[in-house]
Amino acid sequence: MILNVLFYWYYVIITATTGGRVYATGDWRLPVSDADFGDRIETKWVIAGTEGRSSCYAWVKADEGYHFAGFADENGQMVTSDSRLAEIRLWATTDSAQEEDGIVSGNDLYPTTARHYTAVFLPDDQDGIKELGNGRWQAESDDECFDLQGRKIITPRNGQIIVRNRKKTILNTR
Repeated sequence: MILNVLFYWYYVIITATTGGRVYATGDWRLPVSDADFGDRIETKWVIAGTEGRSSCYAWVKADEGYHFAGFADENGQMVTSDSRLAEIRLWATTDSAQEEDGIVSGNDLYPTTARHYTAVFLPDDQDGIKELGNGRWQAESDDECFDLQGRKIITPRNGQIIVRNRKKTILNTR
């Protein structure tokens, strides 16, 4: 009797901001050395029967003078902010599935568009924009954005870490 199983194919790219490096894998292989970490990691994996949702594992390594602030998704929203974890599971979904008879093969089944995450690192002396004057923000409107030194940003750039409405985010204009 041949039993067909539905396999889901994942493709995730994780990049690191200035101040750190990242390692990720879909098969939970621990990083062996510092050489495993990089500025940009692509990971692909296949898993059977999980209804399109699975996770990859990611490890972060902050450079001297920096700390890990969390992961941001492709929309610039922070998806995790627990900087105390040595390893983090990043959940991804996929619509790329293939019914197989138990032999998983075929690189052409991976999605062509990867899910993107960014590991955000900040200087140790900055936890975000500092409150000004009497403890209130000196913003003229809620839409104003600032850099991490508290300076008002006139023209934000894609991928830039900004503070808007008292929250840090990565600007994504895609």
